Amino acid sequence: MLRLINPSLYRCNGRNLLQLAARFSSGPGKVTSGSSCGPSPGPSKKPNPGLEKIKQMQKLFQKDDGKPIHLKGGSRDLMLYRATWGLALLGLLLQIHMFAMYIIY
Repeated sequence: MLRLINPSLYRCNGRNLLQLAARFSSGPGKVTSGSSCGPSPGPSKKPNPGLEKIKQMQKLFQKDDGKPIHLKGGSRDLMLYRATWGLALLGLLLQIHMFAMYIIY
């Protein structure tokens, strides 16, 4: 099983095990400033392709038209809102029915 998890530990003899323990107990190695891969390229010059869509959605949801925020998305939001209320009421009615049957019988 140890061979599958970490093959280097499986083949350790006493000397290798001591070297491995010394390496882990000495803490992290030498800390260098900067990246080991080279200098950072800096910020990207290209804007995010979805930035315009995000700005349009912000305008839609920030428009002062008197609608609550959860209904500003259009007909799909209204359908989801009504379905949520319907399922909540159905669950409430089923609970009342269950408790009524528990009391009656």
